[in-house]
Amino acid sequence: VGRKDGQKMQLFAYSSTPWTTVEVAFADGEIESVAAEYGLTATIATNKKSVSVSDLTGSGDPSPAGLAMTVTFTPETDMSSVFIDFSSSTTSTAVLHKDFSAHPTVSVSWTSTPRVATVVQDKSNNLYLFASPNTPTDGKASTIEIAVTGAVDESDITPLLTDMTLQVGSGFFGLTILDGTSNLPDGEAIAVTSRPLLDIDVDSRRDAVVASPAAPAFDALIFVIGAAFFDPCGTCNAIVKKTGKRPPSYGNPCLPGDPTKTYKDGPKSSADLVQETTECYTNIADDPTNPVRRCVYDYMEGSGYDYDGKYNGEPLNRIETCMMLPSPSPPALPPASYPPPPPSALPAPPPSGSPSPPPPTPPPPSAL
Repeated sequence: VGRKDGQKMQLFAYSSTPWTTVEVAFADGEIESVAAEYGLTATIATNKKSVSVSDLTGSGDPSPAGLAMTVTFTPETDMSSVFIDFSSSTTSTAVLHKDFSAHPTVSVSWTSTPRVATVVQDKSNNLYLFASPNTPTDGKASTIEIAVTGAVDESDITPLLTDMTLQVGSGFFGLTILDGTSNLPDGEAIAVTSRPLLDIDVDSRRDAVVASPAAPAFDALIFVIGAAFFDPCGTCNAIVKKTGKRPPSYGNPCLPGDPTKTYKDGPKSSADLVQETTECYTNIADDPTNPVRRCVYDYMEGSGYDYDGKYNGEPLNRIETCMMLPSPSPPALPPASYPPPPPSALPAPPPSGSPSPPPPTPPPPSAL
């Protein structure tokens, strides 16, 4: 599964058993660099249109399901035309067989590009649609229908798009735009519910994502509940053109540092500096006429303070790194019925007159 982010594509490997190698060919675009996960080694083909990640240490240890690699394409690549070429014999995944002694590895490959529609509900109960294309110009959807085993009226479904219509039936609901031409956006929150949809009836014939045009139809429909979308550079709001100078505001998205790329801390004529993985930087594709700059969080932005002014007799330090680590994984979502815990499972209240324990102290910004 591929997920685009600017000039990058994250590639995820999901299989019922651990995998050892992932190899992917792309139908378009030129690969610039690859960042592999789990300490694996990435190998880019000479034509720069395919890549593989594998363990070259000989350990034989498999990798878990999830993010396998992040591929960065050249600034000249039109990302709207980049997609995984499943029809290529290169695109494959080597997985461990359940009977490893008799079957050391099994290679899974495809003969054509499947059309997969994925409905995602995040931790805030927003619903998204991700529709994979068969060609660069299709892969759109006009309607979503979801069946649930619980009461639909307890889900409190609210469309988030103008002109979107909510259709509610017996045990299911649908989302569509009834103007006859519009399609559902890809990767944008289209509706929100009052609860996680843990009771989707995956065996119901009502479950559907209708392709637009209707043929060819989607080959598979996947539901993901409880997803977390995290932008490690989401707090960036300024850039550093020279250390010690006031950082000008910056509204475009910033990207995590890539050690294979450089940035500047001065005029265009200044020396190139290697990007660090603990910092965020501007995307050269956003403004190819200017050098890449380090992104920061300016917590005094818009406050009226001057960067070179004095505060309590000391220069005002107003910027911090804007690279943020994801929060720890939350506890598992409750079951769909949400039964209250039995009295014996409830924590006992503190003795009368005892002070409540203080809240935990958050880590300082420098520890993030």
